Amino acid sequence: MRDRFLVGLILVYAVVYGLLSWLRFATFHAQIDMSYYLRLVWGLGHGHPDVPLVQAPHWLGLHLEPILVPYALLGAAGVPLAPLLLLSQAMAVALLAWPAYRLGARHLGPGWPARTVAVAALIYPTVTVATLHDFHPITVALPALLGLCDALDEGRPKRALALGALALSCREDVALQLALVCMLWAWRFPQRRRAALMLGAMLGAYFFTYVLLVQPRFLPPAGSYNLHFANLGGQAAHSAPEVLRLLLSHPVKVMAHLATTERLLYPLRLLWPVALLPLLAPDLLLPALPILIINVLSDFPRVRTIEAHYATALVPFVLAAAIVGAARAQTWLRGPMRHLPLLALSGCVWLSHYHHGASPMSLRSARFSWQSFRHGPRAAEIRAALAAVPPAATVAARPGVLAHLAERPRATSPPEYDDGRPVDVHIALEPN
Repeated sequence: MRDRFLVGLILVYAVVYGLLSWLRFATFHAQIDMSYYLRLVWGLGHGHPDVPLVQAPHWLGLHLEPILVPYALLGAAGVPLAPLLLLSQAMAVALLAWPAYRLGARHLGPGWPARTVAVAALIYPTVTVATLHDFHPITVALPALLGLCDALDEGRPKRALALGALALSCREDVALQLALVCMLWAWRFPQRRRAALMLGAMLGAYFFTYVLLVQPRFLPPAGSYNLHFANLGGQAAHSAPEVLRLLLSHPVKVMAHLATTERLLYPLRLLWPVALLPLLAPDLLLPALPILIINVLSDFPRVRTIEAHYATALVPFVLAAAIVGAARAQTWLRGPMRHLPLLALSGCVWLSHYHHGASPMSLRSARFSWQSFRHGPRAAEIRAALAAVPPAATVAARPGVLAHLAERPRATSPPEYDDGRPVDVHIALEPN
């Protein structure tokens, strides 16, 4: 990493978004996901594997995210969890610029072309929104997934294997993406086809063993499946086995359910911020397919927008395909016209960031407001109420306040996240 611009870009992004993420938490504007992951990580480190906030009897009923174990160990050793989660996430996302730069330098040329795609990677709307949207392990996986694409493009399978393992530790459905990466590798390099296909089969087994055999044993009575698959084939699915059953038993109803303009346009919403250039490298888009299908099937509000963090795992493959697609477009042009694909990519990503991103430059976006980083008029009351809560007390509070109380055996956020049982302390205060 010898380019000073790249080093500066990574440092500036990490510092700015680390600060903004912390301010959002400190001023009581975090959302429910921050409370969820703080309680989950705290519980892993303190012998409480349940997640009472969502009434889950065990964290294995929610996602398979082994990367949380090191966080839990650090938390148990006394490292403050909230800054640990938020700052490490900001630093991880900042590193996304590195593999983007390397891919850009290899396909588009060193200097300003590589720098342009490094900037584009960091301002793609989903990336900035995910960085500020509380904490999610899949957001931490961003540089590993794009680094995987870079390593395979450079012909470094061992590096790709290590980065793939790191990404897989962030969430179980990454296994499906990596399985498709293995298929691509087997197609491109026949001499390594057997090993690639075997690894792909193991990754598929990893995912389906978890979602079909392990996860259903620990699912909460109402959770993500109910929210995302409330009307699949005319019925609600409450687990992965039920999703598969409905897909197989009611294919016509499912297809009718999916044949809406909003769903059909979803891929274009993801691709227009990079000037549709990934369509020129469709092979590199293949690993994005599992997450795309899950999001298309979902009934959760606004899941199919580029502001939604549900698209996070798609982004590295969209970016890799955009970079290679821009290079392929350049081969068809001559003279100054050769710069048009890169200029189109840069212009579209900046425009999308202006309308949908999460930064002070996102002037038309609903996902960024300075109000989310400032104390409200009741901040002093909230701090006093927090200070008065006993360490082991059961609590109920709204998400922004609850994030400061989540590291305890039981914390709830009525009315949406409430088990109906009494609590020791109920803080009704909100920051605004």
